[in-house]
Amino acid sequence: MYYHNNLRGGVKVPTGGDSPRVALGHRAGAIPEPTVTVWMGEGWLGDPPVLRAEVEARPFCVSSPLHRSQGFFSVIIARRYIELGPDAMGNCGQKALDEFFIRRAIDLAWSAAGKTDPNPLVGAVVVRAGEIVAEGVHEKAGEAHAEVAALAAAGSAAEGATLYVTLEPCSHQGKTPPCVDRIIERKIRRVVVSTQDPFRLVDGRGIERLRQAGIEVEMGILRDAAVLLNLSYFKKHILGDGVPAITLKAAVSLDGKISAARGERTDITSEQSRLWTHRLRAMHRSLLVGIETALIDRPRLDCRLPGVFAAPVPVVLDTRLRFPAAYRWPVEAQPFYIFTVHEADREREGALAAAGGTVVRCKESGGGVDIGDVLGRLLADGLGSCLVEGGGAVFSSFIERGLWDALYLFAGPSFFGPDGVTLYRSRTRAPLEAVAADARLIGNDILCAYLNESTRRMLADGLG
Repeated sequence: MYYHNNLRGGVKVPTGGDSPRVALGHRAGAIPEPTVTVWMGEGWLGDPPVLRAEVEARPFCVSSPLHRSQGFFSVIIARRYIELGPDAMGNCGQKALDEFFIRRAIDLAWSAAGKTDPNPLVGAVVVRAGEIVAEGVHEKAGEAHAEVAALAAAGSAAEGATLYVTLEPCSHQGKTPPCVDRIIERKIRRVVVSTQDPFRLVDGRGIERLRQAGIEVEMGILRDAAVLLNLSYFKKHILGDGVPAITLKAAVSLDGKISAARGERTDITSEQSRLWTHRLRAMHRSLLVGIETALIDRPRLDCRLPGVFAAPVPVVLDTRLRFPAAYRWPVEAQPFYIFTVHEADREREGALAAAGGTVVRCKESGGGVDIGDVLGRLLADGLGSCLVEGGGAVFSSFIERGLWDALYLFAGPSFFGPDGVTLYRSRTRAPLEAVAADARLIGNDILCAYLNESTRRMLADGLG
């Protein structure tokens, strides 16, 4: 199964860098050489799995997050002609093929967001002679694991094939039998895994069993993208229950703005991107916004995916208790949290409590609620897996305090100019310590996902 909606003909993009540019005679509006022709579309390129970039021969690919005018951009440019397929030559070709099929497994895993708790999201793909013959996804706790579902769908075609899976296959008897036994029985030749499973009953044992059976195992393919799938799961099993998992999410214009003007609600991204937002919400216990976002955008702060295990609890940071007690929630008796400071109005607190809200008075920091105090309370109440959706001041506070693990930026095809409201209001010029973990086109939008370098280092030992 491959996506076929790539832009036919491609788009020429200047690569920048070390080109011998001609100072004179360069006409206005011309695309500076050298250029690369890029094919674009939602999902991943494929059928056959081909990424083509035609440019004069240069030795490397460039992947570079740029920060300009406080906008965020990720540019990925192949600087030579690359063609990948079943007959690709050398280790470089094999690695690229492995990444291609692991990306498909990651997409499959995301389709079950919010439905597998307490189990992780897992996707699997069976590939034979460079073609996908079967796919599987772990749909729900207690049901078949992704590897078993894919092998069942593959039938006899599994023998001698390669299995791609986003998480180490289990080696213990739980609600379902060990996946490694089924892999060995079906005579899989090679297994490609994104990450080791840090759960204490697995933790490398599945990989060891496969290798003992003579199966070739490749580890670590697109590990950062796979970590994003199960961030809370990894933090819990590697660092313990007393550590929050914090994801920042924002929709921005191409010049890094979150609205066209202050106090104005602005739709920036597409319905497809909003589906991804609900996937993220389904993977978190709490959903946090600032009071300005709540009053201006009037978000529903819910999760509209069918069959999710539990919707996140809405959380609002509100220093002066301006949140309306009569807020229109999508469900009756919606529980919600309001975090404020000690000096906030007691009468307003009573009205919010009567409406089903839990009002928590926190320390004050920088004229607002201390977000460290907020996270401590959410963690104590079992809501430590937190998705932060803004606005700009709240987003900037989490960034500057280093209180984040993952960052998702959805960029829509628009520019708002100098009147637009900036997402990141930095008081410092220090570079963001982030690792580009995933990037994809979603309709006309660009999704760039980052992993905090500090989080990445803390999780490294448990991920193989």
